[in-house]
Order: sequence, then C-alpha cells, then structure tokens
Amino acid sequence: MNWFWRIVLSLDAVPSNFRVRAAEALGESKQPSSVRALLKARSSDENYVSEAAVSALKSLGSAALQPLLELLNSKIPAERAHAAEGLGLLGKDARPAVPQLLRLLSDKHMGVRLKVGDALGRIGPGSAEAIPEFINWLKDVEPRQIEVAARALGGIGPIAKDALPVLVDRVTHPDKPAREAVAETIGKIGSLSKIFVPKLAAELTHVDSDVRETVARALGGIGPEAKAAIPALIAQFEDIDRAVRTACTKAIAAIGPGAAAAVPRLIDLFNDKDFGVREAVCKALAAIGPASAPAIEGLMRQLQDDRGTVRLAATEALTAIGPAAASAIPAIKALSNDKYPSVRAAAAYAVEALES
Repeated sequence: MNWFWRIVLSLDAVPSNFRVRAAEALGESKQPSSVRALLKARSSDENYVSEAAVSALKSLGSAALQPLLELLNSKIPAERAHAAEGLGLLGKDARPAVPQLLRLLSDKHMGVRLKVGDALGRIGPGSAEAIPEFINWLKDVEPRQIEVAARALGGIGPIAKDALPVLVDRVTHPDKPAREAVAETIGKIGSLSKIFVPKLAAELTHVDSDVRETVARALGGIGPEAKAAIPALIAQFEDIDRAVRTACTKAIAAIGPGAAAAVPRLIDLFNDKDFGVREAVCKALAAIGPASAPAIEGLMRQLQDDRGTVRLAATEALTAIGPAAASAIPAIKALSNDKYPSVRAAAAYAVEALES
C-alpha cells in the first residue's frame, strides 16, 4: 500500500483530508521509500498537508536517514536544500549526517547553505564541529546567514561559548531577525555569557529602541548572572518605548531574588499607562519574592486593574511575597467573583497560602 499512499499524497487534486491521511500512513509505514513524497508534500500550500508531512518525516526517524543522505549528493540545489531540511526535522537522529552537512556549509547556493545551517542547529550539540564556520557566518554581511548561524549556535547550546564575543558584537545589528536570533542565542548559552554583561548593559542606551529591547532580552536570557546590569536596566524603566520598558522589567524578573534593589523603581511603574508593563512589573516582583514586601500596597491596587492579566500577576506576586502579604487577604478574597477562571483560581490559592 505504500505506493498507493505516495500517489495520493502527490496529487494536488485530491482533497486535503485524504492527502493528510496519506502522509500519516507513510509515516506509520517506516519505509525509506516514503521520503521523497513527504519532502515534496512538505512544501504544499495546504497547511494541514504540509504539517502532516512534517510529522510523518519525524515519525520515520532513522529510517529516513539514508534516502536523505543520498539526496544531499543531488546535482539539483533544491533537492539538496530539501534533504537538509528533512535531516533537520529528524533532529538528533540525523547525527550521522553531520560530516556530509559540514561539507555543504560552503555550497555555492545560499539557499542550500541556509537549510544546512538550520539542520545542524536542529541536530544540536552533535553538530559542535560546525561552530567555527558559524562564527565566520556571524561576521558575514548577509543578515539571513547571520540569523541562521545564531540560531544554529543556540541549538548547539553552551558548548558554543567560543562564539560569544562575535554574538555580543552582533546584538546591535540593524537587521531585526538577525539581532533577535543573536539575543536568543546569548540567552541559551546562559550563565557563560556573564563576562559580557557590562558590554551588553552599555548598549541599553543605544539610539535605536529596537536594539535596546533586544539587548534587554539578551540580558534576561542570561538570568541571575546578569545581576551587574541591574542599574542599567532600572535606568531604562523610563524609556519612551513601552517595549523597552517591558523587556527591561522582564530581565529583572529573570535575574530574580538578586534584583531586590529594583523594587522601589518597580513600584513607580505601577502607574505605567501600558498594561503589559504593569503586568511585567507584577511578575518581576513575584520573581524577586519576599524582598518585594515594600510593594504590597501597590500590588493591592493592581488587584483592581481593569486587565485580568494584571490582576492575575498581582495575585501571584502577593503569594510569592508570603506571610508579609497577609494584610492583602481581604482584597484577594474580593477576586472570588472575578470573570476570569484563572484569576479566581489564583486568588483561592493565594488565600490558602497566606492564611496557612
């Protein structure tokens, strides 16, 4: 029946629900002969068909490896690119393909190189041999290549720490997708990035608000080890751009209890006109924990915010503060009739926790 399902999947005139069933059947078959049909369906304009083909390729696992390796040798660039994409979908199961993928990082076709880079990132730490080449990509002038390199290094993880100096230099790149990929990867490398915190913090005053936001998210990704950036993050609480204020507040939350010095300035943000900022403030106070006790009165006011997400975050912050927030119990009980189930549930939990 494998041949039948391959034909069904390849015919655009066939209703999408039948093609989805065909993809599922091919995935269940575990037959290497299904690979080409599934790769073609992966590019379908019908989302359900495309998603089913991706799922089926993943289901094939190691059974898809040999056909995909053979396709990597194709003289047709599109086939090489599709093969690399397929290997990326296999994740760590595609580890045996790394040597061949490494050779294709220098393919003369940009589209192939990008798919190969993405695949190596999805394979993860097993692609560590690609780190030097990805560092070279970060120095390239092509934004898409920088973006793919950064995401691949993030997939490889902390062992890609040698890329940090170049990643930090690229965090202010003018291309937003490239810049965001770089920031995300700095966060994935995590605590090993701490020696670059002062350099990143200095960029929080960059003239471009998008860059300031990206830098704040990078610092948040580093987490507690970004403690040295707290003064610079606090200074941006008055930034004209709400996205920057939100990102800086979230970075404080990621630093956690070590960011207690930010509490007084977080309290000032309770009056921010943007509800997303107010919500982020409550979450930051929750992450800081008992040291947020000076904010209890302000949090009680947030329990009456017109936004449910703010009321929820304020309730959770009071719970995180602990016994010192017992005075807020009556105000929290008033949320028992809140229109949102999540707020009512959080309030019930908070009352139980604070009364015990």
